[in-house]
Amino acid sequence: MFWDAYPLPIMENSSKLHILETIKRKGRIGLNRLCDETGLAKTTLREHLTQLERDGLVQREYLRAGPGRPGLHYELTLAGHRRFPSEERELLGDLLLFLKSEGREELLRSFFEQFWSKRVERARSRMNEAATESGGIPDEQLPALCDVLEQEGFMPECMDDQRQGAFVIKECNCPFQSVIGKTRLPCELEIAFYRKLFGGEVTRTSYIPDGDYSCSYRIDRPDN
Repeated sequence: MFWDAYPLPIMENSSKLHILETIKRKGRIGLNRLCDETGLAKTTLREHLTQLERDGLVQREYLRAGPGRPGLHYELTLAGHRRFPSEERELLGDLLLFLKSEGREELLRSFFEQFWSKRVERARSRMNEAATESGGIPDEQLPALCDVLEQEGFMPECMDDQRQGAFVIKECNCPFQSVIGKTRLPCELEIAFYRKLFGGEVTRTSYIPDGDYSCSYRIDRPDN
């Protein structure tokens, strides 16, 4: 995904980082060999791998290498690979500047609009799933959206301010910050993103490019 080009916060757990580095070097590795390479007990290793899977950094696969049961192997996801140094951020910035210098702003807008449409589809699907799983309770949609934003790297804080009749979403991190230095299209489309999801009026109350510590949005509840 587009935001994968931006590194996630540095991992504090050195064992998890060692696991990621080992898988990165080996490409794909079985559980037993990973135990040998890292020196971690299998129970500890399984716990770390479960958390890394939950964070979307590694994925498991059962591979058959002969008779008997398939063996459990692990490899990095795209997000896991993004934990390591890359020139993609600089390359993307140069690409945006090139398109603008060549007068291709419409092509640039078309790309971002298509990308944001896919974001809307993913978020709406997850919100509908949450409502269905909860027996049709609409209020379960906001936590589901917050989970999506967390996965995307926004470090969100989401609140249902029922007294004001509004949802409040605070994005404490901008995964597109380097892009914003070249074009403000993502900021424009972010407002449309929330409007399409909730159908209510959207007001931006704080803005990182203006020097604020977060981008925050007040979204009128559709039932008001």
